[in-house]
Amino acid sequence: MKRKIISLFTLIAFIVFSISCYMTKIKNVRTAADLRGKKGEILSLVKTSGEYIYFSKNSPGRIYGDKIAGTAFALNKKVEITRDNIKEVKRDKKGMISEITNKDGKRYEVIIGTAREEENKIIFSYELYESVSIPLSEVKSAQVKKPDYAKFSLVVLGVVGLAILTIVSLGSITAIDLGM
Repeated sequence: MKRKIISLFTLIAFIVFSISCYMTKIKNVRTAADLRGKKGEILSLVKTSGEYIYFSKNSPGRIYGDKIAGTAFALNKKVEITRDNIKEVKRDKKGMISEITNKDGKRYEVIIGTAREEENKIIFSYELYESVSIPLSEVKSAQVKKPDYAKFSLVVLGVVGLAILTIVSLGSITAIDLGM
């Protein structure tokens, strides 16, 4: 009997854990005025200039006063470096440029296959994560991830109800077992 109760509560815990990722909602906010005072993680935003900003999952955008700050992901940032400004070029086994370090010590991990060598410069793309701080006045729209308290409440009520139902039914089963 004890094993059945433990396995039932383990099953309930597993179900709650499994659906916990669905206990958030993603809301598209259309104006910067709607963002003021909001709490939650900013997943991405569109600036008034039309530029898209995608935030890192580990360090999403957050609203601090009149700005949004976080770690943004800039995909395929193109760079041109003149050969006299290059300190070191590393290549992979196939001879393709994999890493470039300039004379200032800044290291670029090159996206394989994007480097193009010319006579006096190298043009390449690399992935970049950079800290950004964007004023709300420059935000056209944003995607905000925040907890969904209604779903969470329903899950908690369901779990409590299931636990009570289980205890009541186990009590009646025990009473039947004792009568035999």
